[in-house]
Formats: sequence, C-alpha cells, structure tokens
Amino acid sequence: MESNEKLKVPYSLEVVPKKEQQIASLQIALLWIGAGLGLAAIFSGNTLAGLGLTNGLLTIIVGMLVGSVPMYFMSRIGTREGVSGMIATRASFGIRGSFFPSLCNALQLIGWTAVMILMAAEACVSLKFAGILGNRDFWIILIGLITTVNALLKHNHLKWFQIFTVGATLILSIIMTYAVLSTVNVADLMDKKPKGHLTFSLGLDYVIGMCFSWVPLVADYSRYARNINGAAHATYWGYALSSIWMYFVGLLCTIATGLWNASPIPIMGALGLGIPGLLIIFFSTVTTAFLDVFSAGVSASNLFPKFSERRLVFIAGVSGTLISLVFPIDKYQSFLLILGAVFIPIESIVLVDYFLIRKHLKLADLTKPEGSYWYRGGVNLVAFVAFVVGFALYEVSYFQAWPIGSSFISLIITAVLYYFLMRLLHRDQFSKVRSSGIYKNHAAG
Repeated sequence: MESNEKLKVPYSLEVVPKKEQQIASLQIALLWIGAGLGLAAIFSGNTLAGLGLTNGLLTIIVGMLVGSVPMYFMSRIGTREGVSGMIATRASFGIRGSFFPSLCNALQLIGWTAVMILMAAEACVSLKFAGILGNRDFWIILIGLITTVNALLKHNHLKWFQIFTVGATLILSIIMTYAVLSTVNVADLMDKKPKGHLTFSLGLDYVIGMCFSWVPLVADYSRYARNINGAAHATYWGYALSSIWMYFVGLLCTIATGLWNASPIPIMGALGLGIPGLLIIFFSTVTTAFLDVFSAGVSASNLFPKFSERRLVFIAGVSGTLISLVFPIDKYQSFLLILGAVFIPIESIVLVDYFLIRKHLKLADLTKPEGSYWYRGGVNLVAFVAFVVGFALYEVSYFQAWPIGSSFISLIITAVLYYFLMRLLHRDQFSKVRSSGIYKNHAAG
C-alpha cells in the first residue's frame, strides 16, 4: 500500500549534512549582492518613476527593508534544517501539496530567466554595435547559453567565479552610477512633478513583490552555509542594499529621460563607455539569472524525482531562453504583481508554520507517507484555504486601490488565518519545545 512506501526524493531535496555546510557568510553575501546588482532591479526602479524622485526613493528604501525580512527568516530555515525552499513547504502544504508551490516557483523562475535574458539582450542592442552584434536574437541565444552553462556548474566550482563576477559587477556599477550622475542634475529632478497616477502603496507592492519572488530560492543556497545568523544577515543586507542602489539608478534614469524603459546603458555608450556597459550586462545577468535557472531545477525536482537535477536545470535554461525570444517587455509590471499575488501568501504560510507553529522540522517525516506532514492524502487543506484567501485579497485590494496596499493585507490575513485554522484543526502539529537536540546535526547560530 502507498502508506508503506517511501516517496523517492531527489538529491537536491535531501537534507544537507553538516560536513557539507561549508559556505562562508561572505560568499552568501556576494551571492545576493550579485542578485541585486542586475538589470531587473534597474527596470523595476523604472516602474516607480510615477512617484517622483523623493517619494520613489522613499518607496524603494521602505519596500526593500521590509520586503527582504522574509528572506532573512527563510535563510535561517535553510541553514538550520539543511533543506531547500521547496522541501520546507512540505511541512505546511503537505508532501503532495508541496507540488503546487514547487510548480509555481519553477514557472516563475523560468519566467524571470526569460525576463532577464531579454533585458540584457535589449541593453546590448542599445549600444548600437554593427552587424550580428546589433541583433537582439543573437544576444538572447548567447546570454541564455552562458547562463545555462553557469547554472550547470557544481557549487564547489562557483566560489572564485562568483567572487570575480560580483567584484567586476560592483566596480562597473560604480562606473555606471557615476556616468548617470554626471549627466543629470539630481536637485532639479527632485522638483520635477511626477507623471501618472502611481500611489505609494502600489509602489510598495511592486518592490515587495520583487523581494518575495526571491524568498523561495533563499534556502536553496543557505542550506550549504556554515552559520545561521551570518547567512541570514548576509542574505538580508546583501540583497536589500544592492537592490536599493540599482532601483535608485533605474528611477533616476527614467525621471531624467521621461522614458518608462530607460536604461543607464545608452548613457554609458554616449559617454564612450560602451565596453564597460556591455560587461555590466553580461556580469549582472550571469550573477542573477543563474540563481533562477538553478533553483528552477531544484523546484522541478520535487515534481519530477526521476529526472536528474542537471537535466532539469538544462531544461529550465533552454525554456527561459526560448521564452525570451517572444516575451513582451511591456508586460513586466503585470508580471511583478502576479508574483506578489502568488508568493506573498505562500511564503507567509511557510514562515508562520515554521516559526510560530513547529519551531523545527521532523526531517524523517518530510518524505514519509502518513507521517506528520501527510495530513489527508498528502495535502494540508488548511494551507490551500489560507492561500486562496490571501491571493484573493491581494487581487481585490489591488483593483480596489485600498490605501494600505495589497502586500500587507495578503501577508497579514494569510498568516493569521493559517495560524488559527491550524490551532483549530491540527493542534497536534504545534511544537511545545522552542529548541531541542534536533538541531545538533546542523550549523550553529
């Protein structure tokens, strides 16, 4: 019978033993700094131009400092338990129920891969190179190939490559920021009246939605970290500060030019900095998109355990590249809102389940039918009820333009509803011990 069988779990979803938790906090910081220093963050900053420079910058800072908090806590789960983001959802959604967030995550990561490859290709074309170098499809295929190959590399091959690419991106980002500031008068832009009807709450939804799109990935990397606190702080500050920087550059360029999809790359080209502009496109895409491609494979492993992780990573990279050939860039804002509507309630459930209900995971039960996380038929209906309510509230509050914003309503109501429904229907799931010997096999805080 099914209850006597052990579900097959791929390597990417198994618990990482302490001896393999060797990644230093600095390397985790570099990983997330690289994620923040990307063209996606610049184009996300573009969407806030309707607020004006001062309010736009305030929205970026508040949104990033608040929206990155779940990344901090998800990092702690990954290092403390040694599990990936998707296997952590088995505790709250059920072993089979976890297939839903895994599917959503795999699809959103392939979508992000397509978005970033397309942005990079468009930026390369904007540098006005002649011949095949001016062809967008050439750049899409080339960047997609490089990103996929990078994602297929094993973790122990990434350390020095990561240090080089992130270090180069940091230097080039400083050059890019200087190039932008040397061509615009910030004081004049502060007095420029914003165009459009973007509200502060909607702007926060854009920023927080971007942060939540990264939350499912965090544990995929923190599970290899040596130190719980170090990895969590490195994740939070590495991503938040670098993203604030790039969002601001995108906001500045858009307000200065009046173009929604304004990029700092043409400005660098006009100043004779075309080669540094090309390099920042490559390095920033490599440091960011590889996270999406690799984690798409990890998420898909929960759905297709008979496929090897490398095969799924390859499929994700190829899929993202092909989609980028036809992806409409003008739909990017809608893409961000969809991400927020889906992942804010999902991650709210996962974090409440771990930190307020369980306090730890029963690692053996994560793969055991009719164990603690089997619920009814492998699905926790409470989690899906809370998700549907949170998703619906996000959509309603968005279309009704409620002043508090969609993100906070969805986050809070989902969390409260899930917690009290679990107390009512699944009291046996609540842990009465805040700390125990269950952590002795994993990294210390």
